[in-house]
Amino acid sequence: FPTYTLGNLYAAQFFAKARAELGDLDEQFRRGDFVPLKEWLSGKIHCEGQRYRAADLVTAVTGEPPNPEYLLRHLRQKFGALYGV
Repeated sequence: FPTYTLGNLYAAQFFAKARAELGDLDEQFRRGDFVPLKEWLSGKIHCEGQRYRAADLVTAVTGEPPNPEYLLRHLRQKFGALYGV
């Protein structure tokens, strides 16, 4: 399912940008504070969803075209220790 892979690729890049702009999201989530991320998503992505094609939205929001390194970094962090990769 290539569309799922593209969605994951875009999401990883968006999340990296959100972390860069909003600070320690993990700490915010531990406190149950999802408002900053929700506002960021609403202001940067949700309001532009019909304006751009997906890849163009990634570029507009993050300042760079879709880049697989963000997804690879996420996968390494999530599964690297578990699978020894």
